[in-house]
Amino acid sequence: MRFPKFLCLFVVLSASLAIAQEEKKEGRKTDAQIDGLAGPVRSVASQVTSSGVQWLQPDGPTMVLPIWCRDCEYDPDGTRTASGQMADGKFLGSVMRLVRDGDGNVTERFTDDARTETLQSHEFMGPFGRTELTVYAGGKSKSRETWAYDPYGHVAEFRAFDGAGKLQTHTSMKTDKDGTMTEALEWTNDGQLQMQQTFDPETQTEHYTMFDELGRVKLTWMFSHHKLVSFWEPSDSPRRQFGDNFNEDVGDHTMENYACHSDLQCDISRVHYEYANGNTRNPVSAEWRDETGNLKFGAYFEYGLDSFQNWTSRRVWVWNRELGESTLFETDSRLITYWDK
Repeated sequence: MRFPKFLCLFVVLSASLAIAQEEKKEGRKTDAQIDGLAGPVRSVASQVTSSGVQWLQPDGPTMVLPIWCRDCEYDPDGTRTASGQMADGKFLGSVMRLVRDGDGNVTERFTDDARTETLQSHEFMGPFGRTELTVYAGGKSKSRETWAYDPYGHVAEFRAFDGAGKLQTHTSMKTDKDGTMTEALEWTNDGQLQMQQTFDPETQTEHYTMFDELGRVKLTWMFSHHKLVSFWEPSDSPRRQFGDNFNEDVGDHTMENYACHSDLQCDISRVHYEYANGNTRNPVSAEWRDETGNLKFGAYFEYGLDSFQNWTSRRVWVWNRELGESTLFETDSRLITYWDK
């Protein structure tokens, strides 16, 4: 299913923060793996040098992956214990205090500001991942989020509350045993349905609809067999509104991007990634082409790799029509240490 960004966000975060012991049981990724690292990583320290070249890609699939964790530390099981960035010899970021049960499973995580030692967040973990997160500011609760899971470990309910405990949004999802999501619904704080998305695995048909505060349809589209069948929004819709730009994975490391407009026309483009040696963590190129195959944007990469195929040096070149040629965009380096195994 092509999910809108706000729904993607909590699905990804709940998966990304799944506790390490469940990673080993269920084959999910550890925090270190989610940060793009392989092997028994103990710490990573990064340096990023920008060339100053101005280069921006349009909304859609990311071409230049950021360094997900600039300066981080991990427990032997891959659980993140520090995350931030060194600046002027000082660590600016967060440190994590983990609470484990008798079997070594993480049940709680406290995140503190590394400089002030004040509490930033408090998480509770269950067998499938994070179940509750409270974010603090100035010693007071700023927001709270909760997750519930189906018997197979897929997120089934998500709720977001403000600091006073008032419900802000509520999302429910249905997922089959194999992990195919078949329905997602989102309501506002007053119970008004604002988004509905369904997928029928038998017909390979997907519907997406956004509603306004009066319950009227303000945007809808349908896919069938990975092809856009219909798109509609009122002619007086804003130039850009949430839900009118979406992506489709068409295989072979290629993403198809749809940018639709109130005239009911959609611009279709493709981003294709190439990888070396079967290591899909480190692309060697990403090229964005329009519907006729003309190159619009390009990103190209050169790496120095260690024995775990983690890059320790990276150079990034970019291209667009204004630059006219591939131009150095960024030079990165990382010092990675490992736990002894």
